[in-house]
Amino acid sequence: MTPTALLVLSALATSPAPSEVPVPSRHQLSLYARSGASAYLSPVRTQGGLGGGFGLRDTVDGRWLLQVDASGLTGLGSVLAVRVGAGLQWRHPEGWAPAALVSLTGLFGDRMEFLKPEHPAPVGGPSLGLGLTLAPARFSLGGAQVSVLELGVGVGTDRSGLGLLYGLTLLEVGVAL
Repeated sequence: MTPTALLVLSALATSPAPSEVPVPSRHQLSLYARSGASAYLSPVRTQGGLGGGFGLRDTVDGRWLLQVDASGLTGLGSVLAVRVGAGLQWRHPEGWAPAALVSLTGLFGDRMEFLKPEHPAPVGGPSLGLGLTLAPARFSLGGAQVSVLELGVGVGTDRSGLGLLYGLTLLEVGVAL
């Protein structure tokens, strides 16, 4: 046998088999709990409140975020807030991971309605808003994520015109599954 063939065979004998090499996962699922406030304001209705809820997030390639969550809110009655979002996070070596997401939020439940001569009937259905959420104080520490003071603003349409959706997350804590 030639020295080159011996070198190749010894390298193959000492390297791990392809099935033993760990493949990094493209998807990292995490479960998170959040607390905060949401409010939808339009000329014909106001809906929202304070509360908290749970969500599920998928982080793809360590950068892209896909998430869905639901929160129970009180203040103007009982409201269920459901949010679906997608966005991007920037990871820094120190653990800082600010993020920006585009979210579709629906508020279901109690609300205050304002009847006007041009709109004498209440507006039916949930309050829906499409908006942007910024999370500048977000940190990733191993398998845990912590975010403080996320700010969101969005727009929605009622038959009466434009509605504004505001969101404030006071604290969000997540763990990798």
